Amino acid sequence: MKYFIKRLLRTIPIVIGVTLITFSLIYLSPSDPAHMHFHQAGAPATEEMVEQFRHEHHLDEPFFTQYTNWWISFLKGDLGTSYQDSRPVSEKMMKAAPYTISIAVNSMVLTLIVSIPLGIYCAYRKQSFLTKLVDAITQVGISIPTFMIGLLLLYLFTSVFHIFSVLPKDSTGVIMPSLTIMLGMSFRYIKQIQKIASRELEKDYMKGLRARGIGTISILFHTVLRNAMVEVITLTAVSFGSLLSGVALIETIFNWPGLGKLLVDAVISKDIPMIQGVVVWLVLAYVIINLIADLFYGVFDARIRLGGDTHEA
Repeated sequence: MKYFIKRLLRTIPIVIGVTLITFSLIYLSPSDPAHMHFHQAGAPATEEMVEQFRHEHHLDEPFFTQYTNWWISFLKGDLGTSYQDSRPVSEKMMKAAPYTISIAVNSMVLTLIVSIPLGIYCAYRKQSFLTKLVDAITQVGISIPTFMIGLLLLYLFTSVFHIFSVLPKDSTGVIMPSLTIMLGMSFRYIKQIQKIASRELEKDYMKGLRARGIGTISILFHTVLRNAMVEVITLTAVSFGSLLSGVALIETIFNWPGLGKLLVDAVISKDIPMIQGVVVWLVLAYVIINLIADLFYGVFDARIRLGGDTHEA
C-alpha cells in the first residue's frame, strides 16, 4: 500500500510540470485567444469586444495568476468553459472520451491477438520462412510513422476499394483508426514479444520440461507465455497509456471525434481551458494505467507475491 501511495505522490510534480509547460507554450504563442474566438465565430469584433472577452476569461491577468486560478478551479472540479462555444470543458470531454477509449481498447486487443502468437512462434521457429517474412515486414513497418500507415489505409480502403467509411456515425468508422494503430503497434510488439519469449526458451528449465514429455504447445502457450506475461503486461500498460495520449493525429486524420481531435482543435483555436483539461486528464490516465499494471505485475510475478526469489518450475 505504501508503494502505491508513493507512486501517486510522485505523479503530482509530473502533472504540475506537464500542465505548466503546456500553459507556458500557449501563453507565449503569438496568436491571441480573444481574436481567435471572434475569427472562428465569423463575427466582426471591435477592440472593446476583444478586451471584454479577455477580461471575462482572465486573459488580461499575469501568467502565474492565470495558472494558479486554473489549478484552483480544477481542484474544485471545474475545468472551465471552452472558448470555442462556451460549453463546459468537462461536458465536451465526457462526450469525446468514449470515442478515444473505443479505438484504444480495440487496437490494444487486436495488437495482443496478433503479436503474442506471432512473437512466440518466431521465437520458437527462428529459421522458418514465416519467421523470416515476419521479421522483414516488422523491420520495414517499424520505420513507418503510424500516421503514414493511416493515410495509406485511408486511401486504399475508402478511395480505391470503397470498403470502409471513416465517418464516426457509421458503425464501421471505428475500424480504420483501430486498424491503423494496431498495425503501428504490432510491428514493435512482435519484435518485443519475440525477444521476451526467446529469453525464456533459452533458460535451463526448458530442457527439464521437454525431458518430462510436456508438449510444445503447452510449453509455449502455458509456461513461456505465463513467465513472459510480467514483461508483456508492463509493455502493454506503457503502450496503452502512451496510446491514449498519442491518438490526436490519428483521430484528426480519420475525423474521429475523440479526445485527441478535441485537443488538436483546441490547440488550433488556442482554447486554453480545453487544452489544459484534456492534457491533465490524459496524464492522469497514463499514471493510473501504469499503477494498475503494477497490480497485475504482482499477480503474475511470484517473486513479488511471495516477497522473495523463486525458482522457475
